[in-house]
Amino acid sequence: MRDKDLYEELIRYYEFQIGSMPRREDFKKALRETFSRDDLRFFFQLPYLGFISEAKLQKKLEKIGITREIMHDSLRRLIPKGLVDKFQKNGVWGYERAPIIVVLEMAVREGEDSLFRRVTAQVMNDLIEGAAETIPTRTPYYRVLPLEPAIQSTSRSTLIEVNAVIPDPRQILPLDVISEMLKKVNLIALSNCYCRSSKKIIGEACDHPLETCFYFDELAQMKLQTDYARQVSYEEAMRILYDCETHGLVHNVSNCEGKIQTLCNCCDCSCGVLKAWNRGMRNTTAPSRFVVTLDAARCTLRQDCLAACPADALSLIEGKLNIDLRKCLGCGLCVAACKEGALSMQLREKPPKVFKDNDALYRNIYAESALGLLNRSLGLKKD
Repeated sequence: MRDKDLYEELIRYYEFQIGSMPRREDFKKALRETFSRDDLRFFFQLPYLGFISEAKLQKKLEKIGITREIMHDSLRRLIPKGLVDKFQKNGVWGYERAPIIVVLEMAVREGEDSLFRRVTAQVMNDLIEGAAETIPTRTPYYRVLPLEPAIQSTSRSTLIEVNAVIPDPRQILPLDVISEMLKKVNLIALSNCYCRSSKKIIGEACDHPLETCFYFDELAQMKLQTDYARQVSYEEAMRILYDCETHGLVHNVSNCEGKIQTLCNCCDCSCGVLKAWNRGMRNTTAPSRFVVTLDAARCTLRQDCLAACPADALSLIEGKLNIDLRKCLGCGLCVAACKEGALSMQLREKPPKVFKDNDALYRNIYAESALGLLNRSLGLKKD
């Protein structure tokens, strides 16, 4: 590894996840200014994917001459900058490589100006505005959650308890209801939206609330260690989520049924997942299990719903409201905006796949990333 350009190797590792790295040379320059070669030597002793205990890692480091002092000196930069995650797994402390999105989100949340912060904000903005189309995966890592009031009358069925037998998958489930999902977590952390933070740094801030990104349990613990997040109660979290709804933000949560890791509240003016959806990409977020339906007899064409929809799924055609189901996120914002009660939510005929848990979700995503890397090396294009 002595003769390798470790900064180039790091960028290639991140390209495994996102395809082409925007502003490649600028990003490499910022990496060189921010991290030492020893920092990256340490980084590349971590497994390509997955967790390694601190004790096992120290044995690996000793073999290549990295002392405990060098290790902890590197961690003082690598953890706050988002390159490395430190957490407990089955009661054992250890580390793993963090994905590129964590590096970007941590950098744009920094208070002090630096080359690294400026460049990562530009990289993040490029991803938001279209560079993410090179992402080599098909599986959405987020899914939309509908506004609770919009689905309360969708089914006469009661909520089904987690782990209960589900006779009809077309009922409202806890995985559809944000308040039920949050009751299952033990620790909640809140931080600034990294999409809107990036826009703010480059001078393109929107007017939507900034403190809207949630992390849960183990991931919340990691974020709280960085001082870029604060702990909130269930009650405060629900108040903030309601405020997000009144500002027209869309709830996006980890695309799994079990313990969720993240919950973002996205706008269509600054946030990457909604901008990607509106460009026709379907590999960043999945729609909710619901879709909007119209009672034409009650529609008075007030058009409040058109302004509320973040996906341009509603339009007027020959004096009638038209719904493009291919674009509908199933967020319920239009239903909340309709004063006449002409819009309601119904379960989709074919709901999108929701993974069993976060591990299953990311096993699938990493398998697709590996296939994408192979295809790129062979000069093949993604379908």
